[in-house]
This record gives sequence, C-alpha cells and structure tokens, in this order.
Amino acid sequence: MNQYNCPYCSSYLNAKGYIVLSFKSDNDTCGIILMSEELGDYTIYFNPEVSIKKGEKTHFYCPCCSKSLEFEHDKNMVRIFKIDEKGEVHTVIFSAIYGDQKTFLLSEERQLSFGEHAMKFLDPKWYLKQ
Repeated sequence: MNQYNCPYCSSYLNAKGYIVLSFKSDNDTCGIILMSEELGDYTIYFNPEVSIKKGEKTHFYCPCCSKSLEFEHDKNMVRIFKIDEKGEVHTVIFSAIYGDQKTFLLSEERQLSFGEHAMKFLDPKWYLKQ
C-alpha cells in the first residue's frame, strides 16, 4: 500500500484511495479536496458549493499542520511525499492550477511524468532550476 505524507509533519494524507488536502482558491473559497492517489488519474472531489474555475491557482495545505505545500522552486506546483510498497520515498509534485494535468514522481534513480500537460517539462532537472 502506498502512503502519502506531508513533507513537514509527516502526517498521513491518504485514505480509501484518495489524498486529502486543505485548499484555498484565489477567490478565497476554502475547503477539503479529495484527489485520486493513482498518479495520472485526475479525479477530484470537493464540496459542490465550491467554485474553482479552470486555470485558477489553488493553494494547498496539510490538513494536520496547516503548512503550505507550495513547491519552493515553482510556486504553481505542490509537493508531497509518497512511500511505496517497498518503503522507498519519492517526491510527488503536481500542478496547483485547476485543470492543469501534470504530475511528477521523483526519486534518486528516476523521474516519471503523468498528465497531458507534463510534456512541456522535457528537461529532466526542471524541478531544480530557480
């Protein structure tokens, strides 16, 4: 079983096949979002009263420690950790822009890309550039 964790407090972020995060949209709507833990599956659920428009940036937070999960090298991306069935730790980086389907799984030996918008990042070290 895969585990997803906060990079700050190491809290578990997944349950029943979903990653659970707190969010705040640019229009000040706040809530909880459920995202598929299957990388490349962009199924999400949030309260139907929430209004997020395609292309809008969403700010993600750990639901336990409330720290921002914004990726330091690209403010439009989010960073969490994944521990796979073998106990290997990976970094997961995904877009904070609603509708922008790009996700990256990074480990010491490889980088995997998911989503139709990920192809514009062809440089394998894009995530290290400032």
